[in-house]
Amino acid sequence: MGLPTAFDMVRQRMPKGNPAVGILREHVIIGFFVAEFGEDAVSTPERGNERSYDVILCGQELSIKTRTGEGGVKILWTVDTEQVEHEINEGYRPEHDILLINIFWGANKDSVFYIPLSAQKSVLDDMGREKYLSSATGTNNRGIEIRGRAISKLKAHSDSLGFSVNWVAANINSPAPWQEWQDYWEKGKYLIG
Repeated sequence: MGLPTAFDMVRQRMPKGNPAVGILREHVIIGFFVAEFGEDAVSTPERGNERSYDVILCGQELSIKTRTGEGGVKILWTVDTEQVEHEINEGYRPEHDILLINIFWGANKDSVFYIPLSAQKSVLDDMGREKYLSSATGTNNRGIEIRGRAISKLKAHSDSLGFSVNWVAANINSPAPWQEWQDYWEKGKYLIG
């Protein structure tokens, strides 16, 4: 019940549809890694906006991806249309193993997947770039993603590992998202300047 409870607490802290929920889910997973493997085995990149991985675990770079339900998985966030076109046409190559967590509230389904670089390269080569990658087009481009069909093939690849999770919402009363900061300001009696 640990993962569903933690992700339910994140869900309660964020307004529906807020993209920052993914960052908080990453923090949940990184916190688990630190608790499980120790602080010396876990580090994070210094510059969050220039990374393609989220954590270094036991010396290996790992990208953490979470999604609710089915569909694609975002692999590059950018509003630069030229960069998106370059990545889809020729630039993107898998660089890191992926830990994919697929959330299915109210169901017990295969949900946590370790997708090694070997599986990503194999599926990309098999499907081709145009079937593996997609982009959001128009005035609000948000980058590129691995298509849902490609994700299904990655999860089923013989090099990938996975296990099921029973996604029961804990319904724990989480404090308001700003509560920890309210406590910080009140207890410390700090001034803004």
